[in-house]
Amino acid sequence: MNRQCPWHIAVLLRAFLLIAWWLSTVQGHNQNQCQLKLSYSKATVYVVEGSVFSLSCTANYCENNSSVPELNWCKQTSKGCTLLSQLDEFVNGATYNSHFGPGTMTSILWISPAHINHCGVYQCQGHLPSLSSTTVMGHMITVLVVEFKMIIPNSKMRGQRGGFLRLQCIVKFDENLNNTLTVFWTKDNENCSQPMPINRGGISNQTTATDRRAFTLTLSNLQNEDAGVYYCCAAPYLSSQIIAMRSINVQVDAFNSALLSFILLIICKAVTLVILMAVGQTWTCKQK
Repeated sequence: MNRQCPWHIAVLLRAFLLIAWWLSTVQGHNQNQCQLKLSYSKATVYVVEGSVFSLSCTANYCENNSSVPELNWCKQTSKGCTLLSQLDEFVNGATYNSHFGPGTMTSILWISPAHINHCGVYQCQGHLPSLSSTTVMGHMITVLVVEFKMIIPNSKMRGQRGGFLRLQCIVKFDENLNNTLTVFWTKDNENCSQPMPINRGGISNQTTATDRRAFTLTLSNLQNEDAGVYYCCAAPYLSSQIIAMRSINVQVDAFNSALLSFILLIICKAVTLVILMAVGQTWTCKQK
């Protein structure tokens, strides 16, 4: 004798299965939405040896998550991406700062001073303990630490209106950077955000040695508006990152100060001669 489930029990069973399937689907959908995501761009960063540089990584996650992400920086080695805390060159030179916001966390790595050993490929890795044991890896950032020196022979220069001045900027850097860096001049712009137009003068690049270059800015027919602070800036091609900067304070005089000083000297000597002649004549008259 076959027994069949009462129809109301069968309906309840189907409803229970449907609700269980829906809950699992929603939970899986929410879990996918709450997956940890690391956001920062793949890049190549040029760093001057001895300076300070930083790398930033932002993690996005669900605000209602029961825990915050764990973010760490690692560097590619023969053993894979090794945590910086396990590498000797970062023991005393690396610090971390974390900033929180609604559903976000930003980790900033500061390295000072930059050394040739800091060259390499870096990645940010994140982990959300309450959601999954999987580690999320961010984009690769290539850091190139370069030797770069910039020298300005004169920090202040003075010119005459209508005359000319030559501003010199001497740089020294690795030969391998010949096709990767650009040096330019800008005026009254300490951020080096825009090269100055060359309609007020010419910029000429002169190679004086295999590892030294002199970048000369010639200012001709000087006018009052040419006075100001001129910045010699160095940056990678097609990049806004400034890796070195030096300045020259330029003043423009209405008169030739050297000629004025010479004239004043002649006048002083003439006055002195007249006084001496007068004194001598007076003494001669008394003798008589």
